[in-house]
Amino acid sequence: MKRVIINIMAAIAAICLASCTSGIKEVGPYTVSVIEDGVYHIQDYNSSNPAGEAFDTEGNKTHFNNCSDIYLIVGKEKALLIDLSNNIRWADNAAESLRQIVAERTEGKELIISFTHNHGDHIGMIHAYIDDPDVHFALPETDFQHQVTRFPVADYSFINEGHVFDLGDAEIEVIEVPGHTDGSVVFYMHGSNILFSGDAIGSGHGVWIFNTDAFTKYAAAVPHLIGWIENPENDVNAENLRIFGGHYWQRDWLPELGDKEMGMTYLSDMQQLVNEISEGTASTEPSGLDHPTLDTYFRHGTAIVVWNAGQAKQFAAVN
Repeated sequence: MKRVIINIMAAIAAICLASCTSGIKEVGPYTVSVIEDGVYHIQDYNSSNPAGEAFDTEGNKTHFNNCSDIYLIVGKEKALLIDLSNNIRWADNAAESLRQIVAERTEGKELIISFTHNHGDHIGMIHAYIDDPDVHFALPETDFQHQVTRFPVADYSFINEGHVFDLGDAEIEVIEVPGHTDGSVVFYMHGSNILFSGDAIGSGHGVWIFNTDAFTKYAAAVPHLIGWIENPENDVNAENLRIFGGHYWQRDWLPELGDKEMGMTYLSDMQQLVNEISEGTASTEPSGLDHPTLDTYFRHGTAIVVWNAGQAKQFAAVN
């Protein structure tokens, strides 16, 4: 896939515009924007270290910040923080800045922290809160059950599919979408048609699948998620669904979205792509990634799966 050569400052402007056009503010190494009332998007980039990648005219990479996203939902009684970005080492005040951002918006409300999955670029700033006695960690059980020793015993609990965070006037429900990791989850905000998806279905540059078992789980998880969204009992307006992934900057590979988020078209493309991979008919090209497993881009429409060509061929042969 040909990567777009971008100017760094243009990329900043595009990301800011797409992320939300009001209330954009830099705080230390973070950029904060407003998705809607009480819902905030916190990205680990600023004007000195923009999100994403830039290339010179010869295609050489001149800049890269794999910016990772945090989402804060503030209700009348409680607040929920989803993911904790990369562990920022390029700024001295990352932990202080993050705590400031959250404290100013939660105004003393009880804070719950949860995660879409257990990867370092989504739990990186855990040290900013790990010793805070007023914070409760809600951990997706499959991904975190063997790593609970890092959390204070009194301040964590496990969550699974169907768990609902009641923040007072906002309810956020957990849906399991394994594949990228065994315990990947997404969070649906009832009444707002917003889905916070981490890396479970990708953010634009593809969902990374690391082995055949993972793809088997993912192939079942995608129709499960679509079925959940289309279930009338969940009262989702699918046409207006907005999906906020774990690396918002990666929308640079989805120019067809314009200033809109991923939605049902993206999920439909992903379902078709999963089917084509399973049948051995998916469109492919070398990924160019420096990873022994992730050697191939599989693509249909807006959807991309990054996996291994040999493993995919073997999977299709037995399915």
